Amino acid sequence: MIGSGGHARVLQEAVFEAGFELSGFVAPSPEGSLLAEEVEWIGTDETALNLDPDEVIFINGVGSAGSTKVRNAIFENYKLHGHNFLQVTSIQSIISPTAVLVEGVQVLPGAIVNTEAVVYDNSIINTGAIVEHHARIGAGCHIAPGVVICGSAEIGAGTHVGAGATVIQGVKIGTKCIIGAGAVVVSDIPDGHTAVGVPAKARPNK
Repeated sequence: MIGSGGHARVLQEAVFEAGFELSGFVAPSPEGSLLAEEVEWIGTDETALNLDPDEVIFINGVGSAGSTKVRNAIFENYKLHGHNFLQVTSIQSIISPTAVLVEGVQVLPGAIVNTEAVVYDNSIINTGAIVEHHARIGAGCHIAPGVVICGSAEIGAGTHVGAGATVIQGVKIGTKCIIGAGAVVVSDIPDGHTAVGVPAKARPNK
């Protein structure tokens, strides 16, 4: 596990429910870890990156609150060093057999990924979120708790959709956007914009 905070602890529980255990965690130090006590600190990123990619698979336990930048930088750095990431899907989630989930995707309890939806690398579909039929979630996105992504909507890579937001059917949100908590997005949002309100109004990211 990369990271040892709250998001990492949720992922640990999902992995345990699926019948697996963590062999260790990566963090700047072992202090303040929220993981179960039996999980050992194996060192910093420097140590982890030197492990044999054929002998280990990682889980990106770094969450994102508003910005996906740090989480995505970690994923990209480990991939550059030849490492792979585990897909984590809670047994309490519902995933259509026709949905496509790519490397490192995480689907947490109560989330639904419906018919022929696609979720790309390193994205989080957080607790209770809904990704409806034929929606597309780009790489490195965070779909926060309680979000509803309606049918055929598209979310660009690196975008954070805040808790309880709704994106109506067919809407396209660009890359590296921030959608505020509770926003209702009824029209397309360009790359690099922040959108808040009901209906959501967009402005360039600061």
